[in-house]
Amino acid sequence: MWRGLDHAHMMQVELVVAVVLWGGLGWLADRALGSSPWLTVVGALVGYAAGMYLVWLRSERMDAEDAAGTITPAAPASGGDLRGA
Repeated sequence: MWRGLDHAHMMQVELVVAVVLWGGLGWLADRALGSSPWLTVVGALVGYAAGMYLVWLRSERMDAEDAAGTITPAAPASGGDLRGA
């Protein structure tokens, strides 16, 4: 269960970082060339596409792991079995 949450969190981070990074590069290019806001928009769109590609790659990797059965279940929490407590 936690492994899936870790993958979901990484997908969110990859998408946000890609948009911010490429949008920031577009903003810097806009400032240097005086073409505001066009390169910022293009950079943000490229970042979104790159982020979605990274999310797709991670989901494909997760599907391959599920199909191969290489995911090991998480160890039970310390403190013993709480069923029936």
